[in-house]
Amino acid sequence: MTPIFIAYILFLAALVFYGSLTFFTSTSKKNKEKLFRHLSQEGTANNLTFCSQEILQNKVIGFDGIHRKILILEKIKHKYNSSIISLDEVQHCELITNSGSLHAGNLKRFAKEKAPGAIELQFEFNNQAQPASIIFYDGLINSKRELVLLKAKAEYWRVMFSKMLNKQVSVRA
Repeated sequence: MTPIFIAYILFLAALVFYGSLTFFTSTSKKNKEKLFRHLSQEGTANNLTFCSQEILQNKVIGFDGIHRKILILEKIKHKYNSSIISLDEVQHCELITNSGSLHAGNLKRFAKEKAPGAIELQFEFNNQAQPASIIFYDGLINSKRELVLLKAKAEYWRVMFSKMLNKQVSVRA
């Protein structure tokens, strides 16, 4: 084998690698754009104006602060499923892992444990309806490198939503 032939093969391999790399990144970008476009359409259909959005693995969360509503749009296979959570109907919001609830008292213990199977933000409603949840981290889908970032995102949203909840006040005579 001549050195020119080897250099030519290496050049072709690098070209194929670079071409496939740009293909996969552009496909990922297009999928995110489709999710956001569909979120915008769902928001318009439900008369919502989003002040903040968050994209996760296969879902996007849109938050309308004026109407106090959260729109969750999830893509499962080739279908889009959306659900709306009204903060007026939410009594309590907390982070849940497979080892129990996650709050300021046990954050240090959580940091020392092995990676949880899932981290989700759970909403408990005033009318005793079935709780709703948003999964931020799933050990089967996400890598362990994403755990810290997704835990921080979930904690940020828990704090934001908790501040906006209507607290029930009891009156004493």
